[in-house]
Amino acid sequence: MEKLPEISTKITAVTVYRDGARVERSGTITLQPGVHKLSVPKLTQFLDKESVRVKGRGHASIVSFDTVDTTVETTGFSKLDNLVKQKETLEIQKQQIERELSRISEREQFFAQVLEKSAVEFSRWIPAGESDVTQISTLETLTTTQLEKLAKTRLQVQDKLEATQKELAIVNREITKFRRKVKQYEVTNTIILNVEAEKAGKCEFNITYFVRRAAWVPSYDIDLKEEEADITMFSVVRNNTLEDWNGVRLTVSTASSRPATITEPHPYLLREYTPPPPAKPKAVGRRRMAKEEATGGAADEGEELLAEIDDMPTPALAAPAPEMEQTTATAVEVGGVFVFVLPEPVKIPADGEPHQFRTSQTKLAAERKYFWNATEFAEAIEVTTVENGDSIMLPGKAKVYSGEDYLGETVLKVIAPHEKVDVGTRFTYDIKVEKKLVGKGAEKSGLTRGKVSREYRYQLVVKSYRKKMSPIKIMDRIPHSDSEIIKVGDRKISPKPDKDQLGVLTWELEIPAEGEEKITYRFDVEFPRGTRIVPPLP
Repeated sequence: MEKLPEISTKITAVTVYRDGARVERSGTITLQPGVHKLSVPKLTQFLDKESVRVKGRGHASIVSFDTVDTTVETTGFSKLDNLVKQKETLEIQKQQIERELSRISEREQFFAQVLEKSAVEFSRWIPAGESDVTQISTLETLTTTQLEKLAKTRLQVQDKLEATQKELAIVNREITKFRRKVKQYEVTNTIILNVEAEKAGKCEFNITYFVRRAAWVPSYDIDLKEEEADITMFSVVRNNTLEDWNGVRLTVSTASSRPATITEPHPYLLREYTPPPPAKPKAVGRRRMAKEEATGGAADEGEELLAEIDDMPTPALAAPAPEMEQTTATAVEVGGVFVFVLPEPVKIPADGEPHQFRTSQTKLAAERKYFWNATEFAEAIEVTTVENGDSIMLPGKAKVYSGEDYLGETVLKVIAPHEKVDVGTRFTYDIKVEKKLVGKGAEKSGLTRGKVSREYRYQLVVKSYRKKMSPIKIMDRIPHSDSEIIKVGDRKISPKPDKDQLGVLTWELEIPAEGEEKITYRFDVEFPRGTRIVPPLP
């Protein structure tokens, strides 16, 4: 492509959607009167060509513009060259250390042989009077000292070898990682403009386009209080467009760039099931055919056809990034879509990593209620319910706090305006609960001969230490039988439960401030003597 005058542009603003981004570039160029063919080069290869829009200001008119692919040869592999040189140096260093270890091993082997040989030789010389014990002791001491020194030196050299091997492994990983990213040729997009200038002067151009490889998800911090909750929303933005966003005006939008398609339902037809025809018999050998003819049977070759259903993978929610900015965005609603405009320019490199920005902070009405599963837990659970405001809350991860206490992490689904949702649960000590088996009757013969009846009496006690009324939902269970020979009867429950389904009892109570409530119930279980009941009775 011919070399054209270039308009140097810079990304000034970005609007990030849930599945893409709208990028805005600005640049200026001085033109003389006449027709000019200009270029805006080195735009990301991931831009949508159909979305490119060009506007301008100045004494000129845009005749036409087009977006074309360009291939640029990449250069400047100095980082890779440095890594390769570092690898070569480390490999030479490793070889030197290994040779040093080999020399140490040879010396250790030599002194060990000297020690062993001297012991044998001196045992021969001493009877002949050719040596004495002092000489033997001195030689053994010198040899042993040398072996100890060599052992210490070996440990030091082995540590040095291990450190070199670790450093070499790190360099090899960096080389592999870098080579995966490096391309000898890079595909970019170039905008070609035909501009006619009326008179000499500076012209300003504004270019916008849509790019797919960007997105954002919300993340929340929820601080629970007695009657309200402080909810801080963060925008976790990922930029994988190959274009760095440096000092841009950032806007995040709850809109999606995917088109909404209207589809009508097909008729829901019910038909009688018709089994598929049996599979065609396979070719068989003569021996098998003769055997079938002799027995009058045939090989069963029909198999039932099975439909394979591929499980669609569930996209994982992106993990929240470390907090980068402490600014709060301005929220604007347009046709049900919420747009958050950050007040200060931000920097988001094209590294594909999550970058987090404080987006909004609201106070929502909250209420506390309590729950106790008397069958499973010896403690009550505090549940905080918040009522959403006028705006929709998108799905995302939420960290829940109560003052300085971290309660845990949850995942919020889409929350509609003014919808109530539970956001925090934890065991509480403001409400004390206790379940007691206050009576268990001994086995006694029933009215029918050969049967046994057992009586059970329980008490549930709930005591509040709070200064205000506390709503609580209590659930417990008593045995329920669908067997004709095992009977559960003579039930007496006070107060009467709000719900009783298959022996699962539910009470909705309000415990007065610093008050107490008691629930009592009894039941009998009757069954034939010798019957084994599963699960076993208390």
